[in-house]
Amino acid sequence: MIVDFIVAVAAPTLLAVVVAAFLARRKEVADGDFDSDSVSFAGGILSALFTVVLAFYIVFAWQQGADIESNAAAEADAVVDAYWQADAAPEPNRSALQGLLREYAVTVADREWQLLRQGETEDTIPDLVRAIRTEFIALPTEGASGVAREYGLRDVRDIDEAHRSRVDLAAGDNTFNTVLLVATLIGAALVIAFPLAVGMSGRPINLVVVGVLAFTVGATIYIALQLRTPLDGAFGVEPDAFVDAVAEMRSPT
Repeated sequence: MIVDFIVAVAAPTLLAVVVAAFLARRKEVADGDFDSDSVSFAGGILSALFTVVLAFYIVFAWQQGADIESNAAAEADAVVDAYWQADAAPEPNRSALQGLLREYAVTVADREWQLLRQGETEDTIPDLVRAIRTEFIALPTEGASGVAREYGLRDVRDIDEAHRSRVDLAAGDNTFNTVLLVATLIGAALVIAFPLAVGMSGRPINLVVVGVLAFTVGATIYIALQLRTPLDGAFGVEPDAFVDAVAEMRSPT
């Protein structure tokens, strides 16, 4: 995070001020020998395009993280519900089911989440889902066990669907967001570079304006960089839902 801040905010701000002070010495700038109306128009177009691309990127990247968090919450809720449904099952099915469900939540929180941050998946999760489904199918179809069987199988379906969606969002193809991020970085560079290339006088107020512009654009890029991976960075989604699920399943009834 510190490196991202230096690269995206501090360094560009300092560089922009230094370059602005140096380029202000050009004769064309000192004499005001340029078309200010054309310069303002072109600069406005660049700024507008940058703003549009940045807005699209932040919306899509933020929504990706929100969708992962939503699927994780639904998945963890289904795991907990299945755990308590299994409480009505006879032994040894009850212990087997509850043990598998605890293992599922622990595996997601402790192993799968870290693997997804690296773009990999946890191979044991599908096997755990199949084992849980098999145990619920094996329950008697009458009485309390029958109710546990029906609702437990519904929970297993919800777990499987939410898990697939979460993994697809976290480790799937992210080309669209990457393209938007690259376009955002290029737009930011142009927004800062354009007034420097055109030139402005070396008055202190102009240098302050350039510094504020560079800092503002750099801060937005810093936020964009933090959003580039939905499970990392300042806005990264944590496996809190599964940590809470493990705690609930381990608590005394």
